[in-house]
Amino acid sequence: MIPDAHNPDMSNWDQLDQIVKETRAFLTEYDEIVLHKDLYRALFMYELHNLRDEVVMLLKKFTSRPKDIAERKEIECCGQMYSDKEAFNRHYDEAHNKKALQSASLCELKMSLTKIEIFERHLKNYLSVGKESSCELLLNLRRIMRRLDATLEF
Repeated sequence: MIPDAHNPDMSNWDQLDQIVKETRAFLTEYDEIVLHKDLYRALFMYELHNLRDEVVMLLKKFTSRPKDIAERKEIECCGQMYSDKEAFNRHYDEAHNKKALQSASLCELKMSLTKIEIFERHLKNYLSVGKESSCELLLNLRRIMRRLDATLEF
């Protein structure tokens, strides 16, 4: 886990080591995390787009990337486009969060979404306090972005 930005005990290199470990672990668990993407498509689309934005911002911090890569993408659901998280969440709760969609794997779904949120929080934290990068970190972030892009194309 990456400590919060106010922890003076961790050096820049320790923080870098932690984020590299987090990216490596996320890559290892990625297929497990997106296991339910077909059943809960719109919800996963939204969460993965947010995660992709964080990966792009972190890559931009340490490399030069094309400007249009971090464009905010909208999510289409039920013929309507959503760019606001709150509006999408309200729509999803009203239209799709039904008992019929729930299955024995609901716990796995919640765990997957939690892993995405935790990883996204770690990226945000490193974006604000991280000062160092490494080849492994950049490579892992690019791999994560490729996997996210492939998943979002489904």
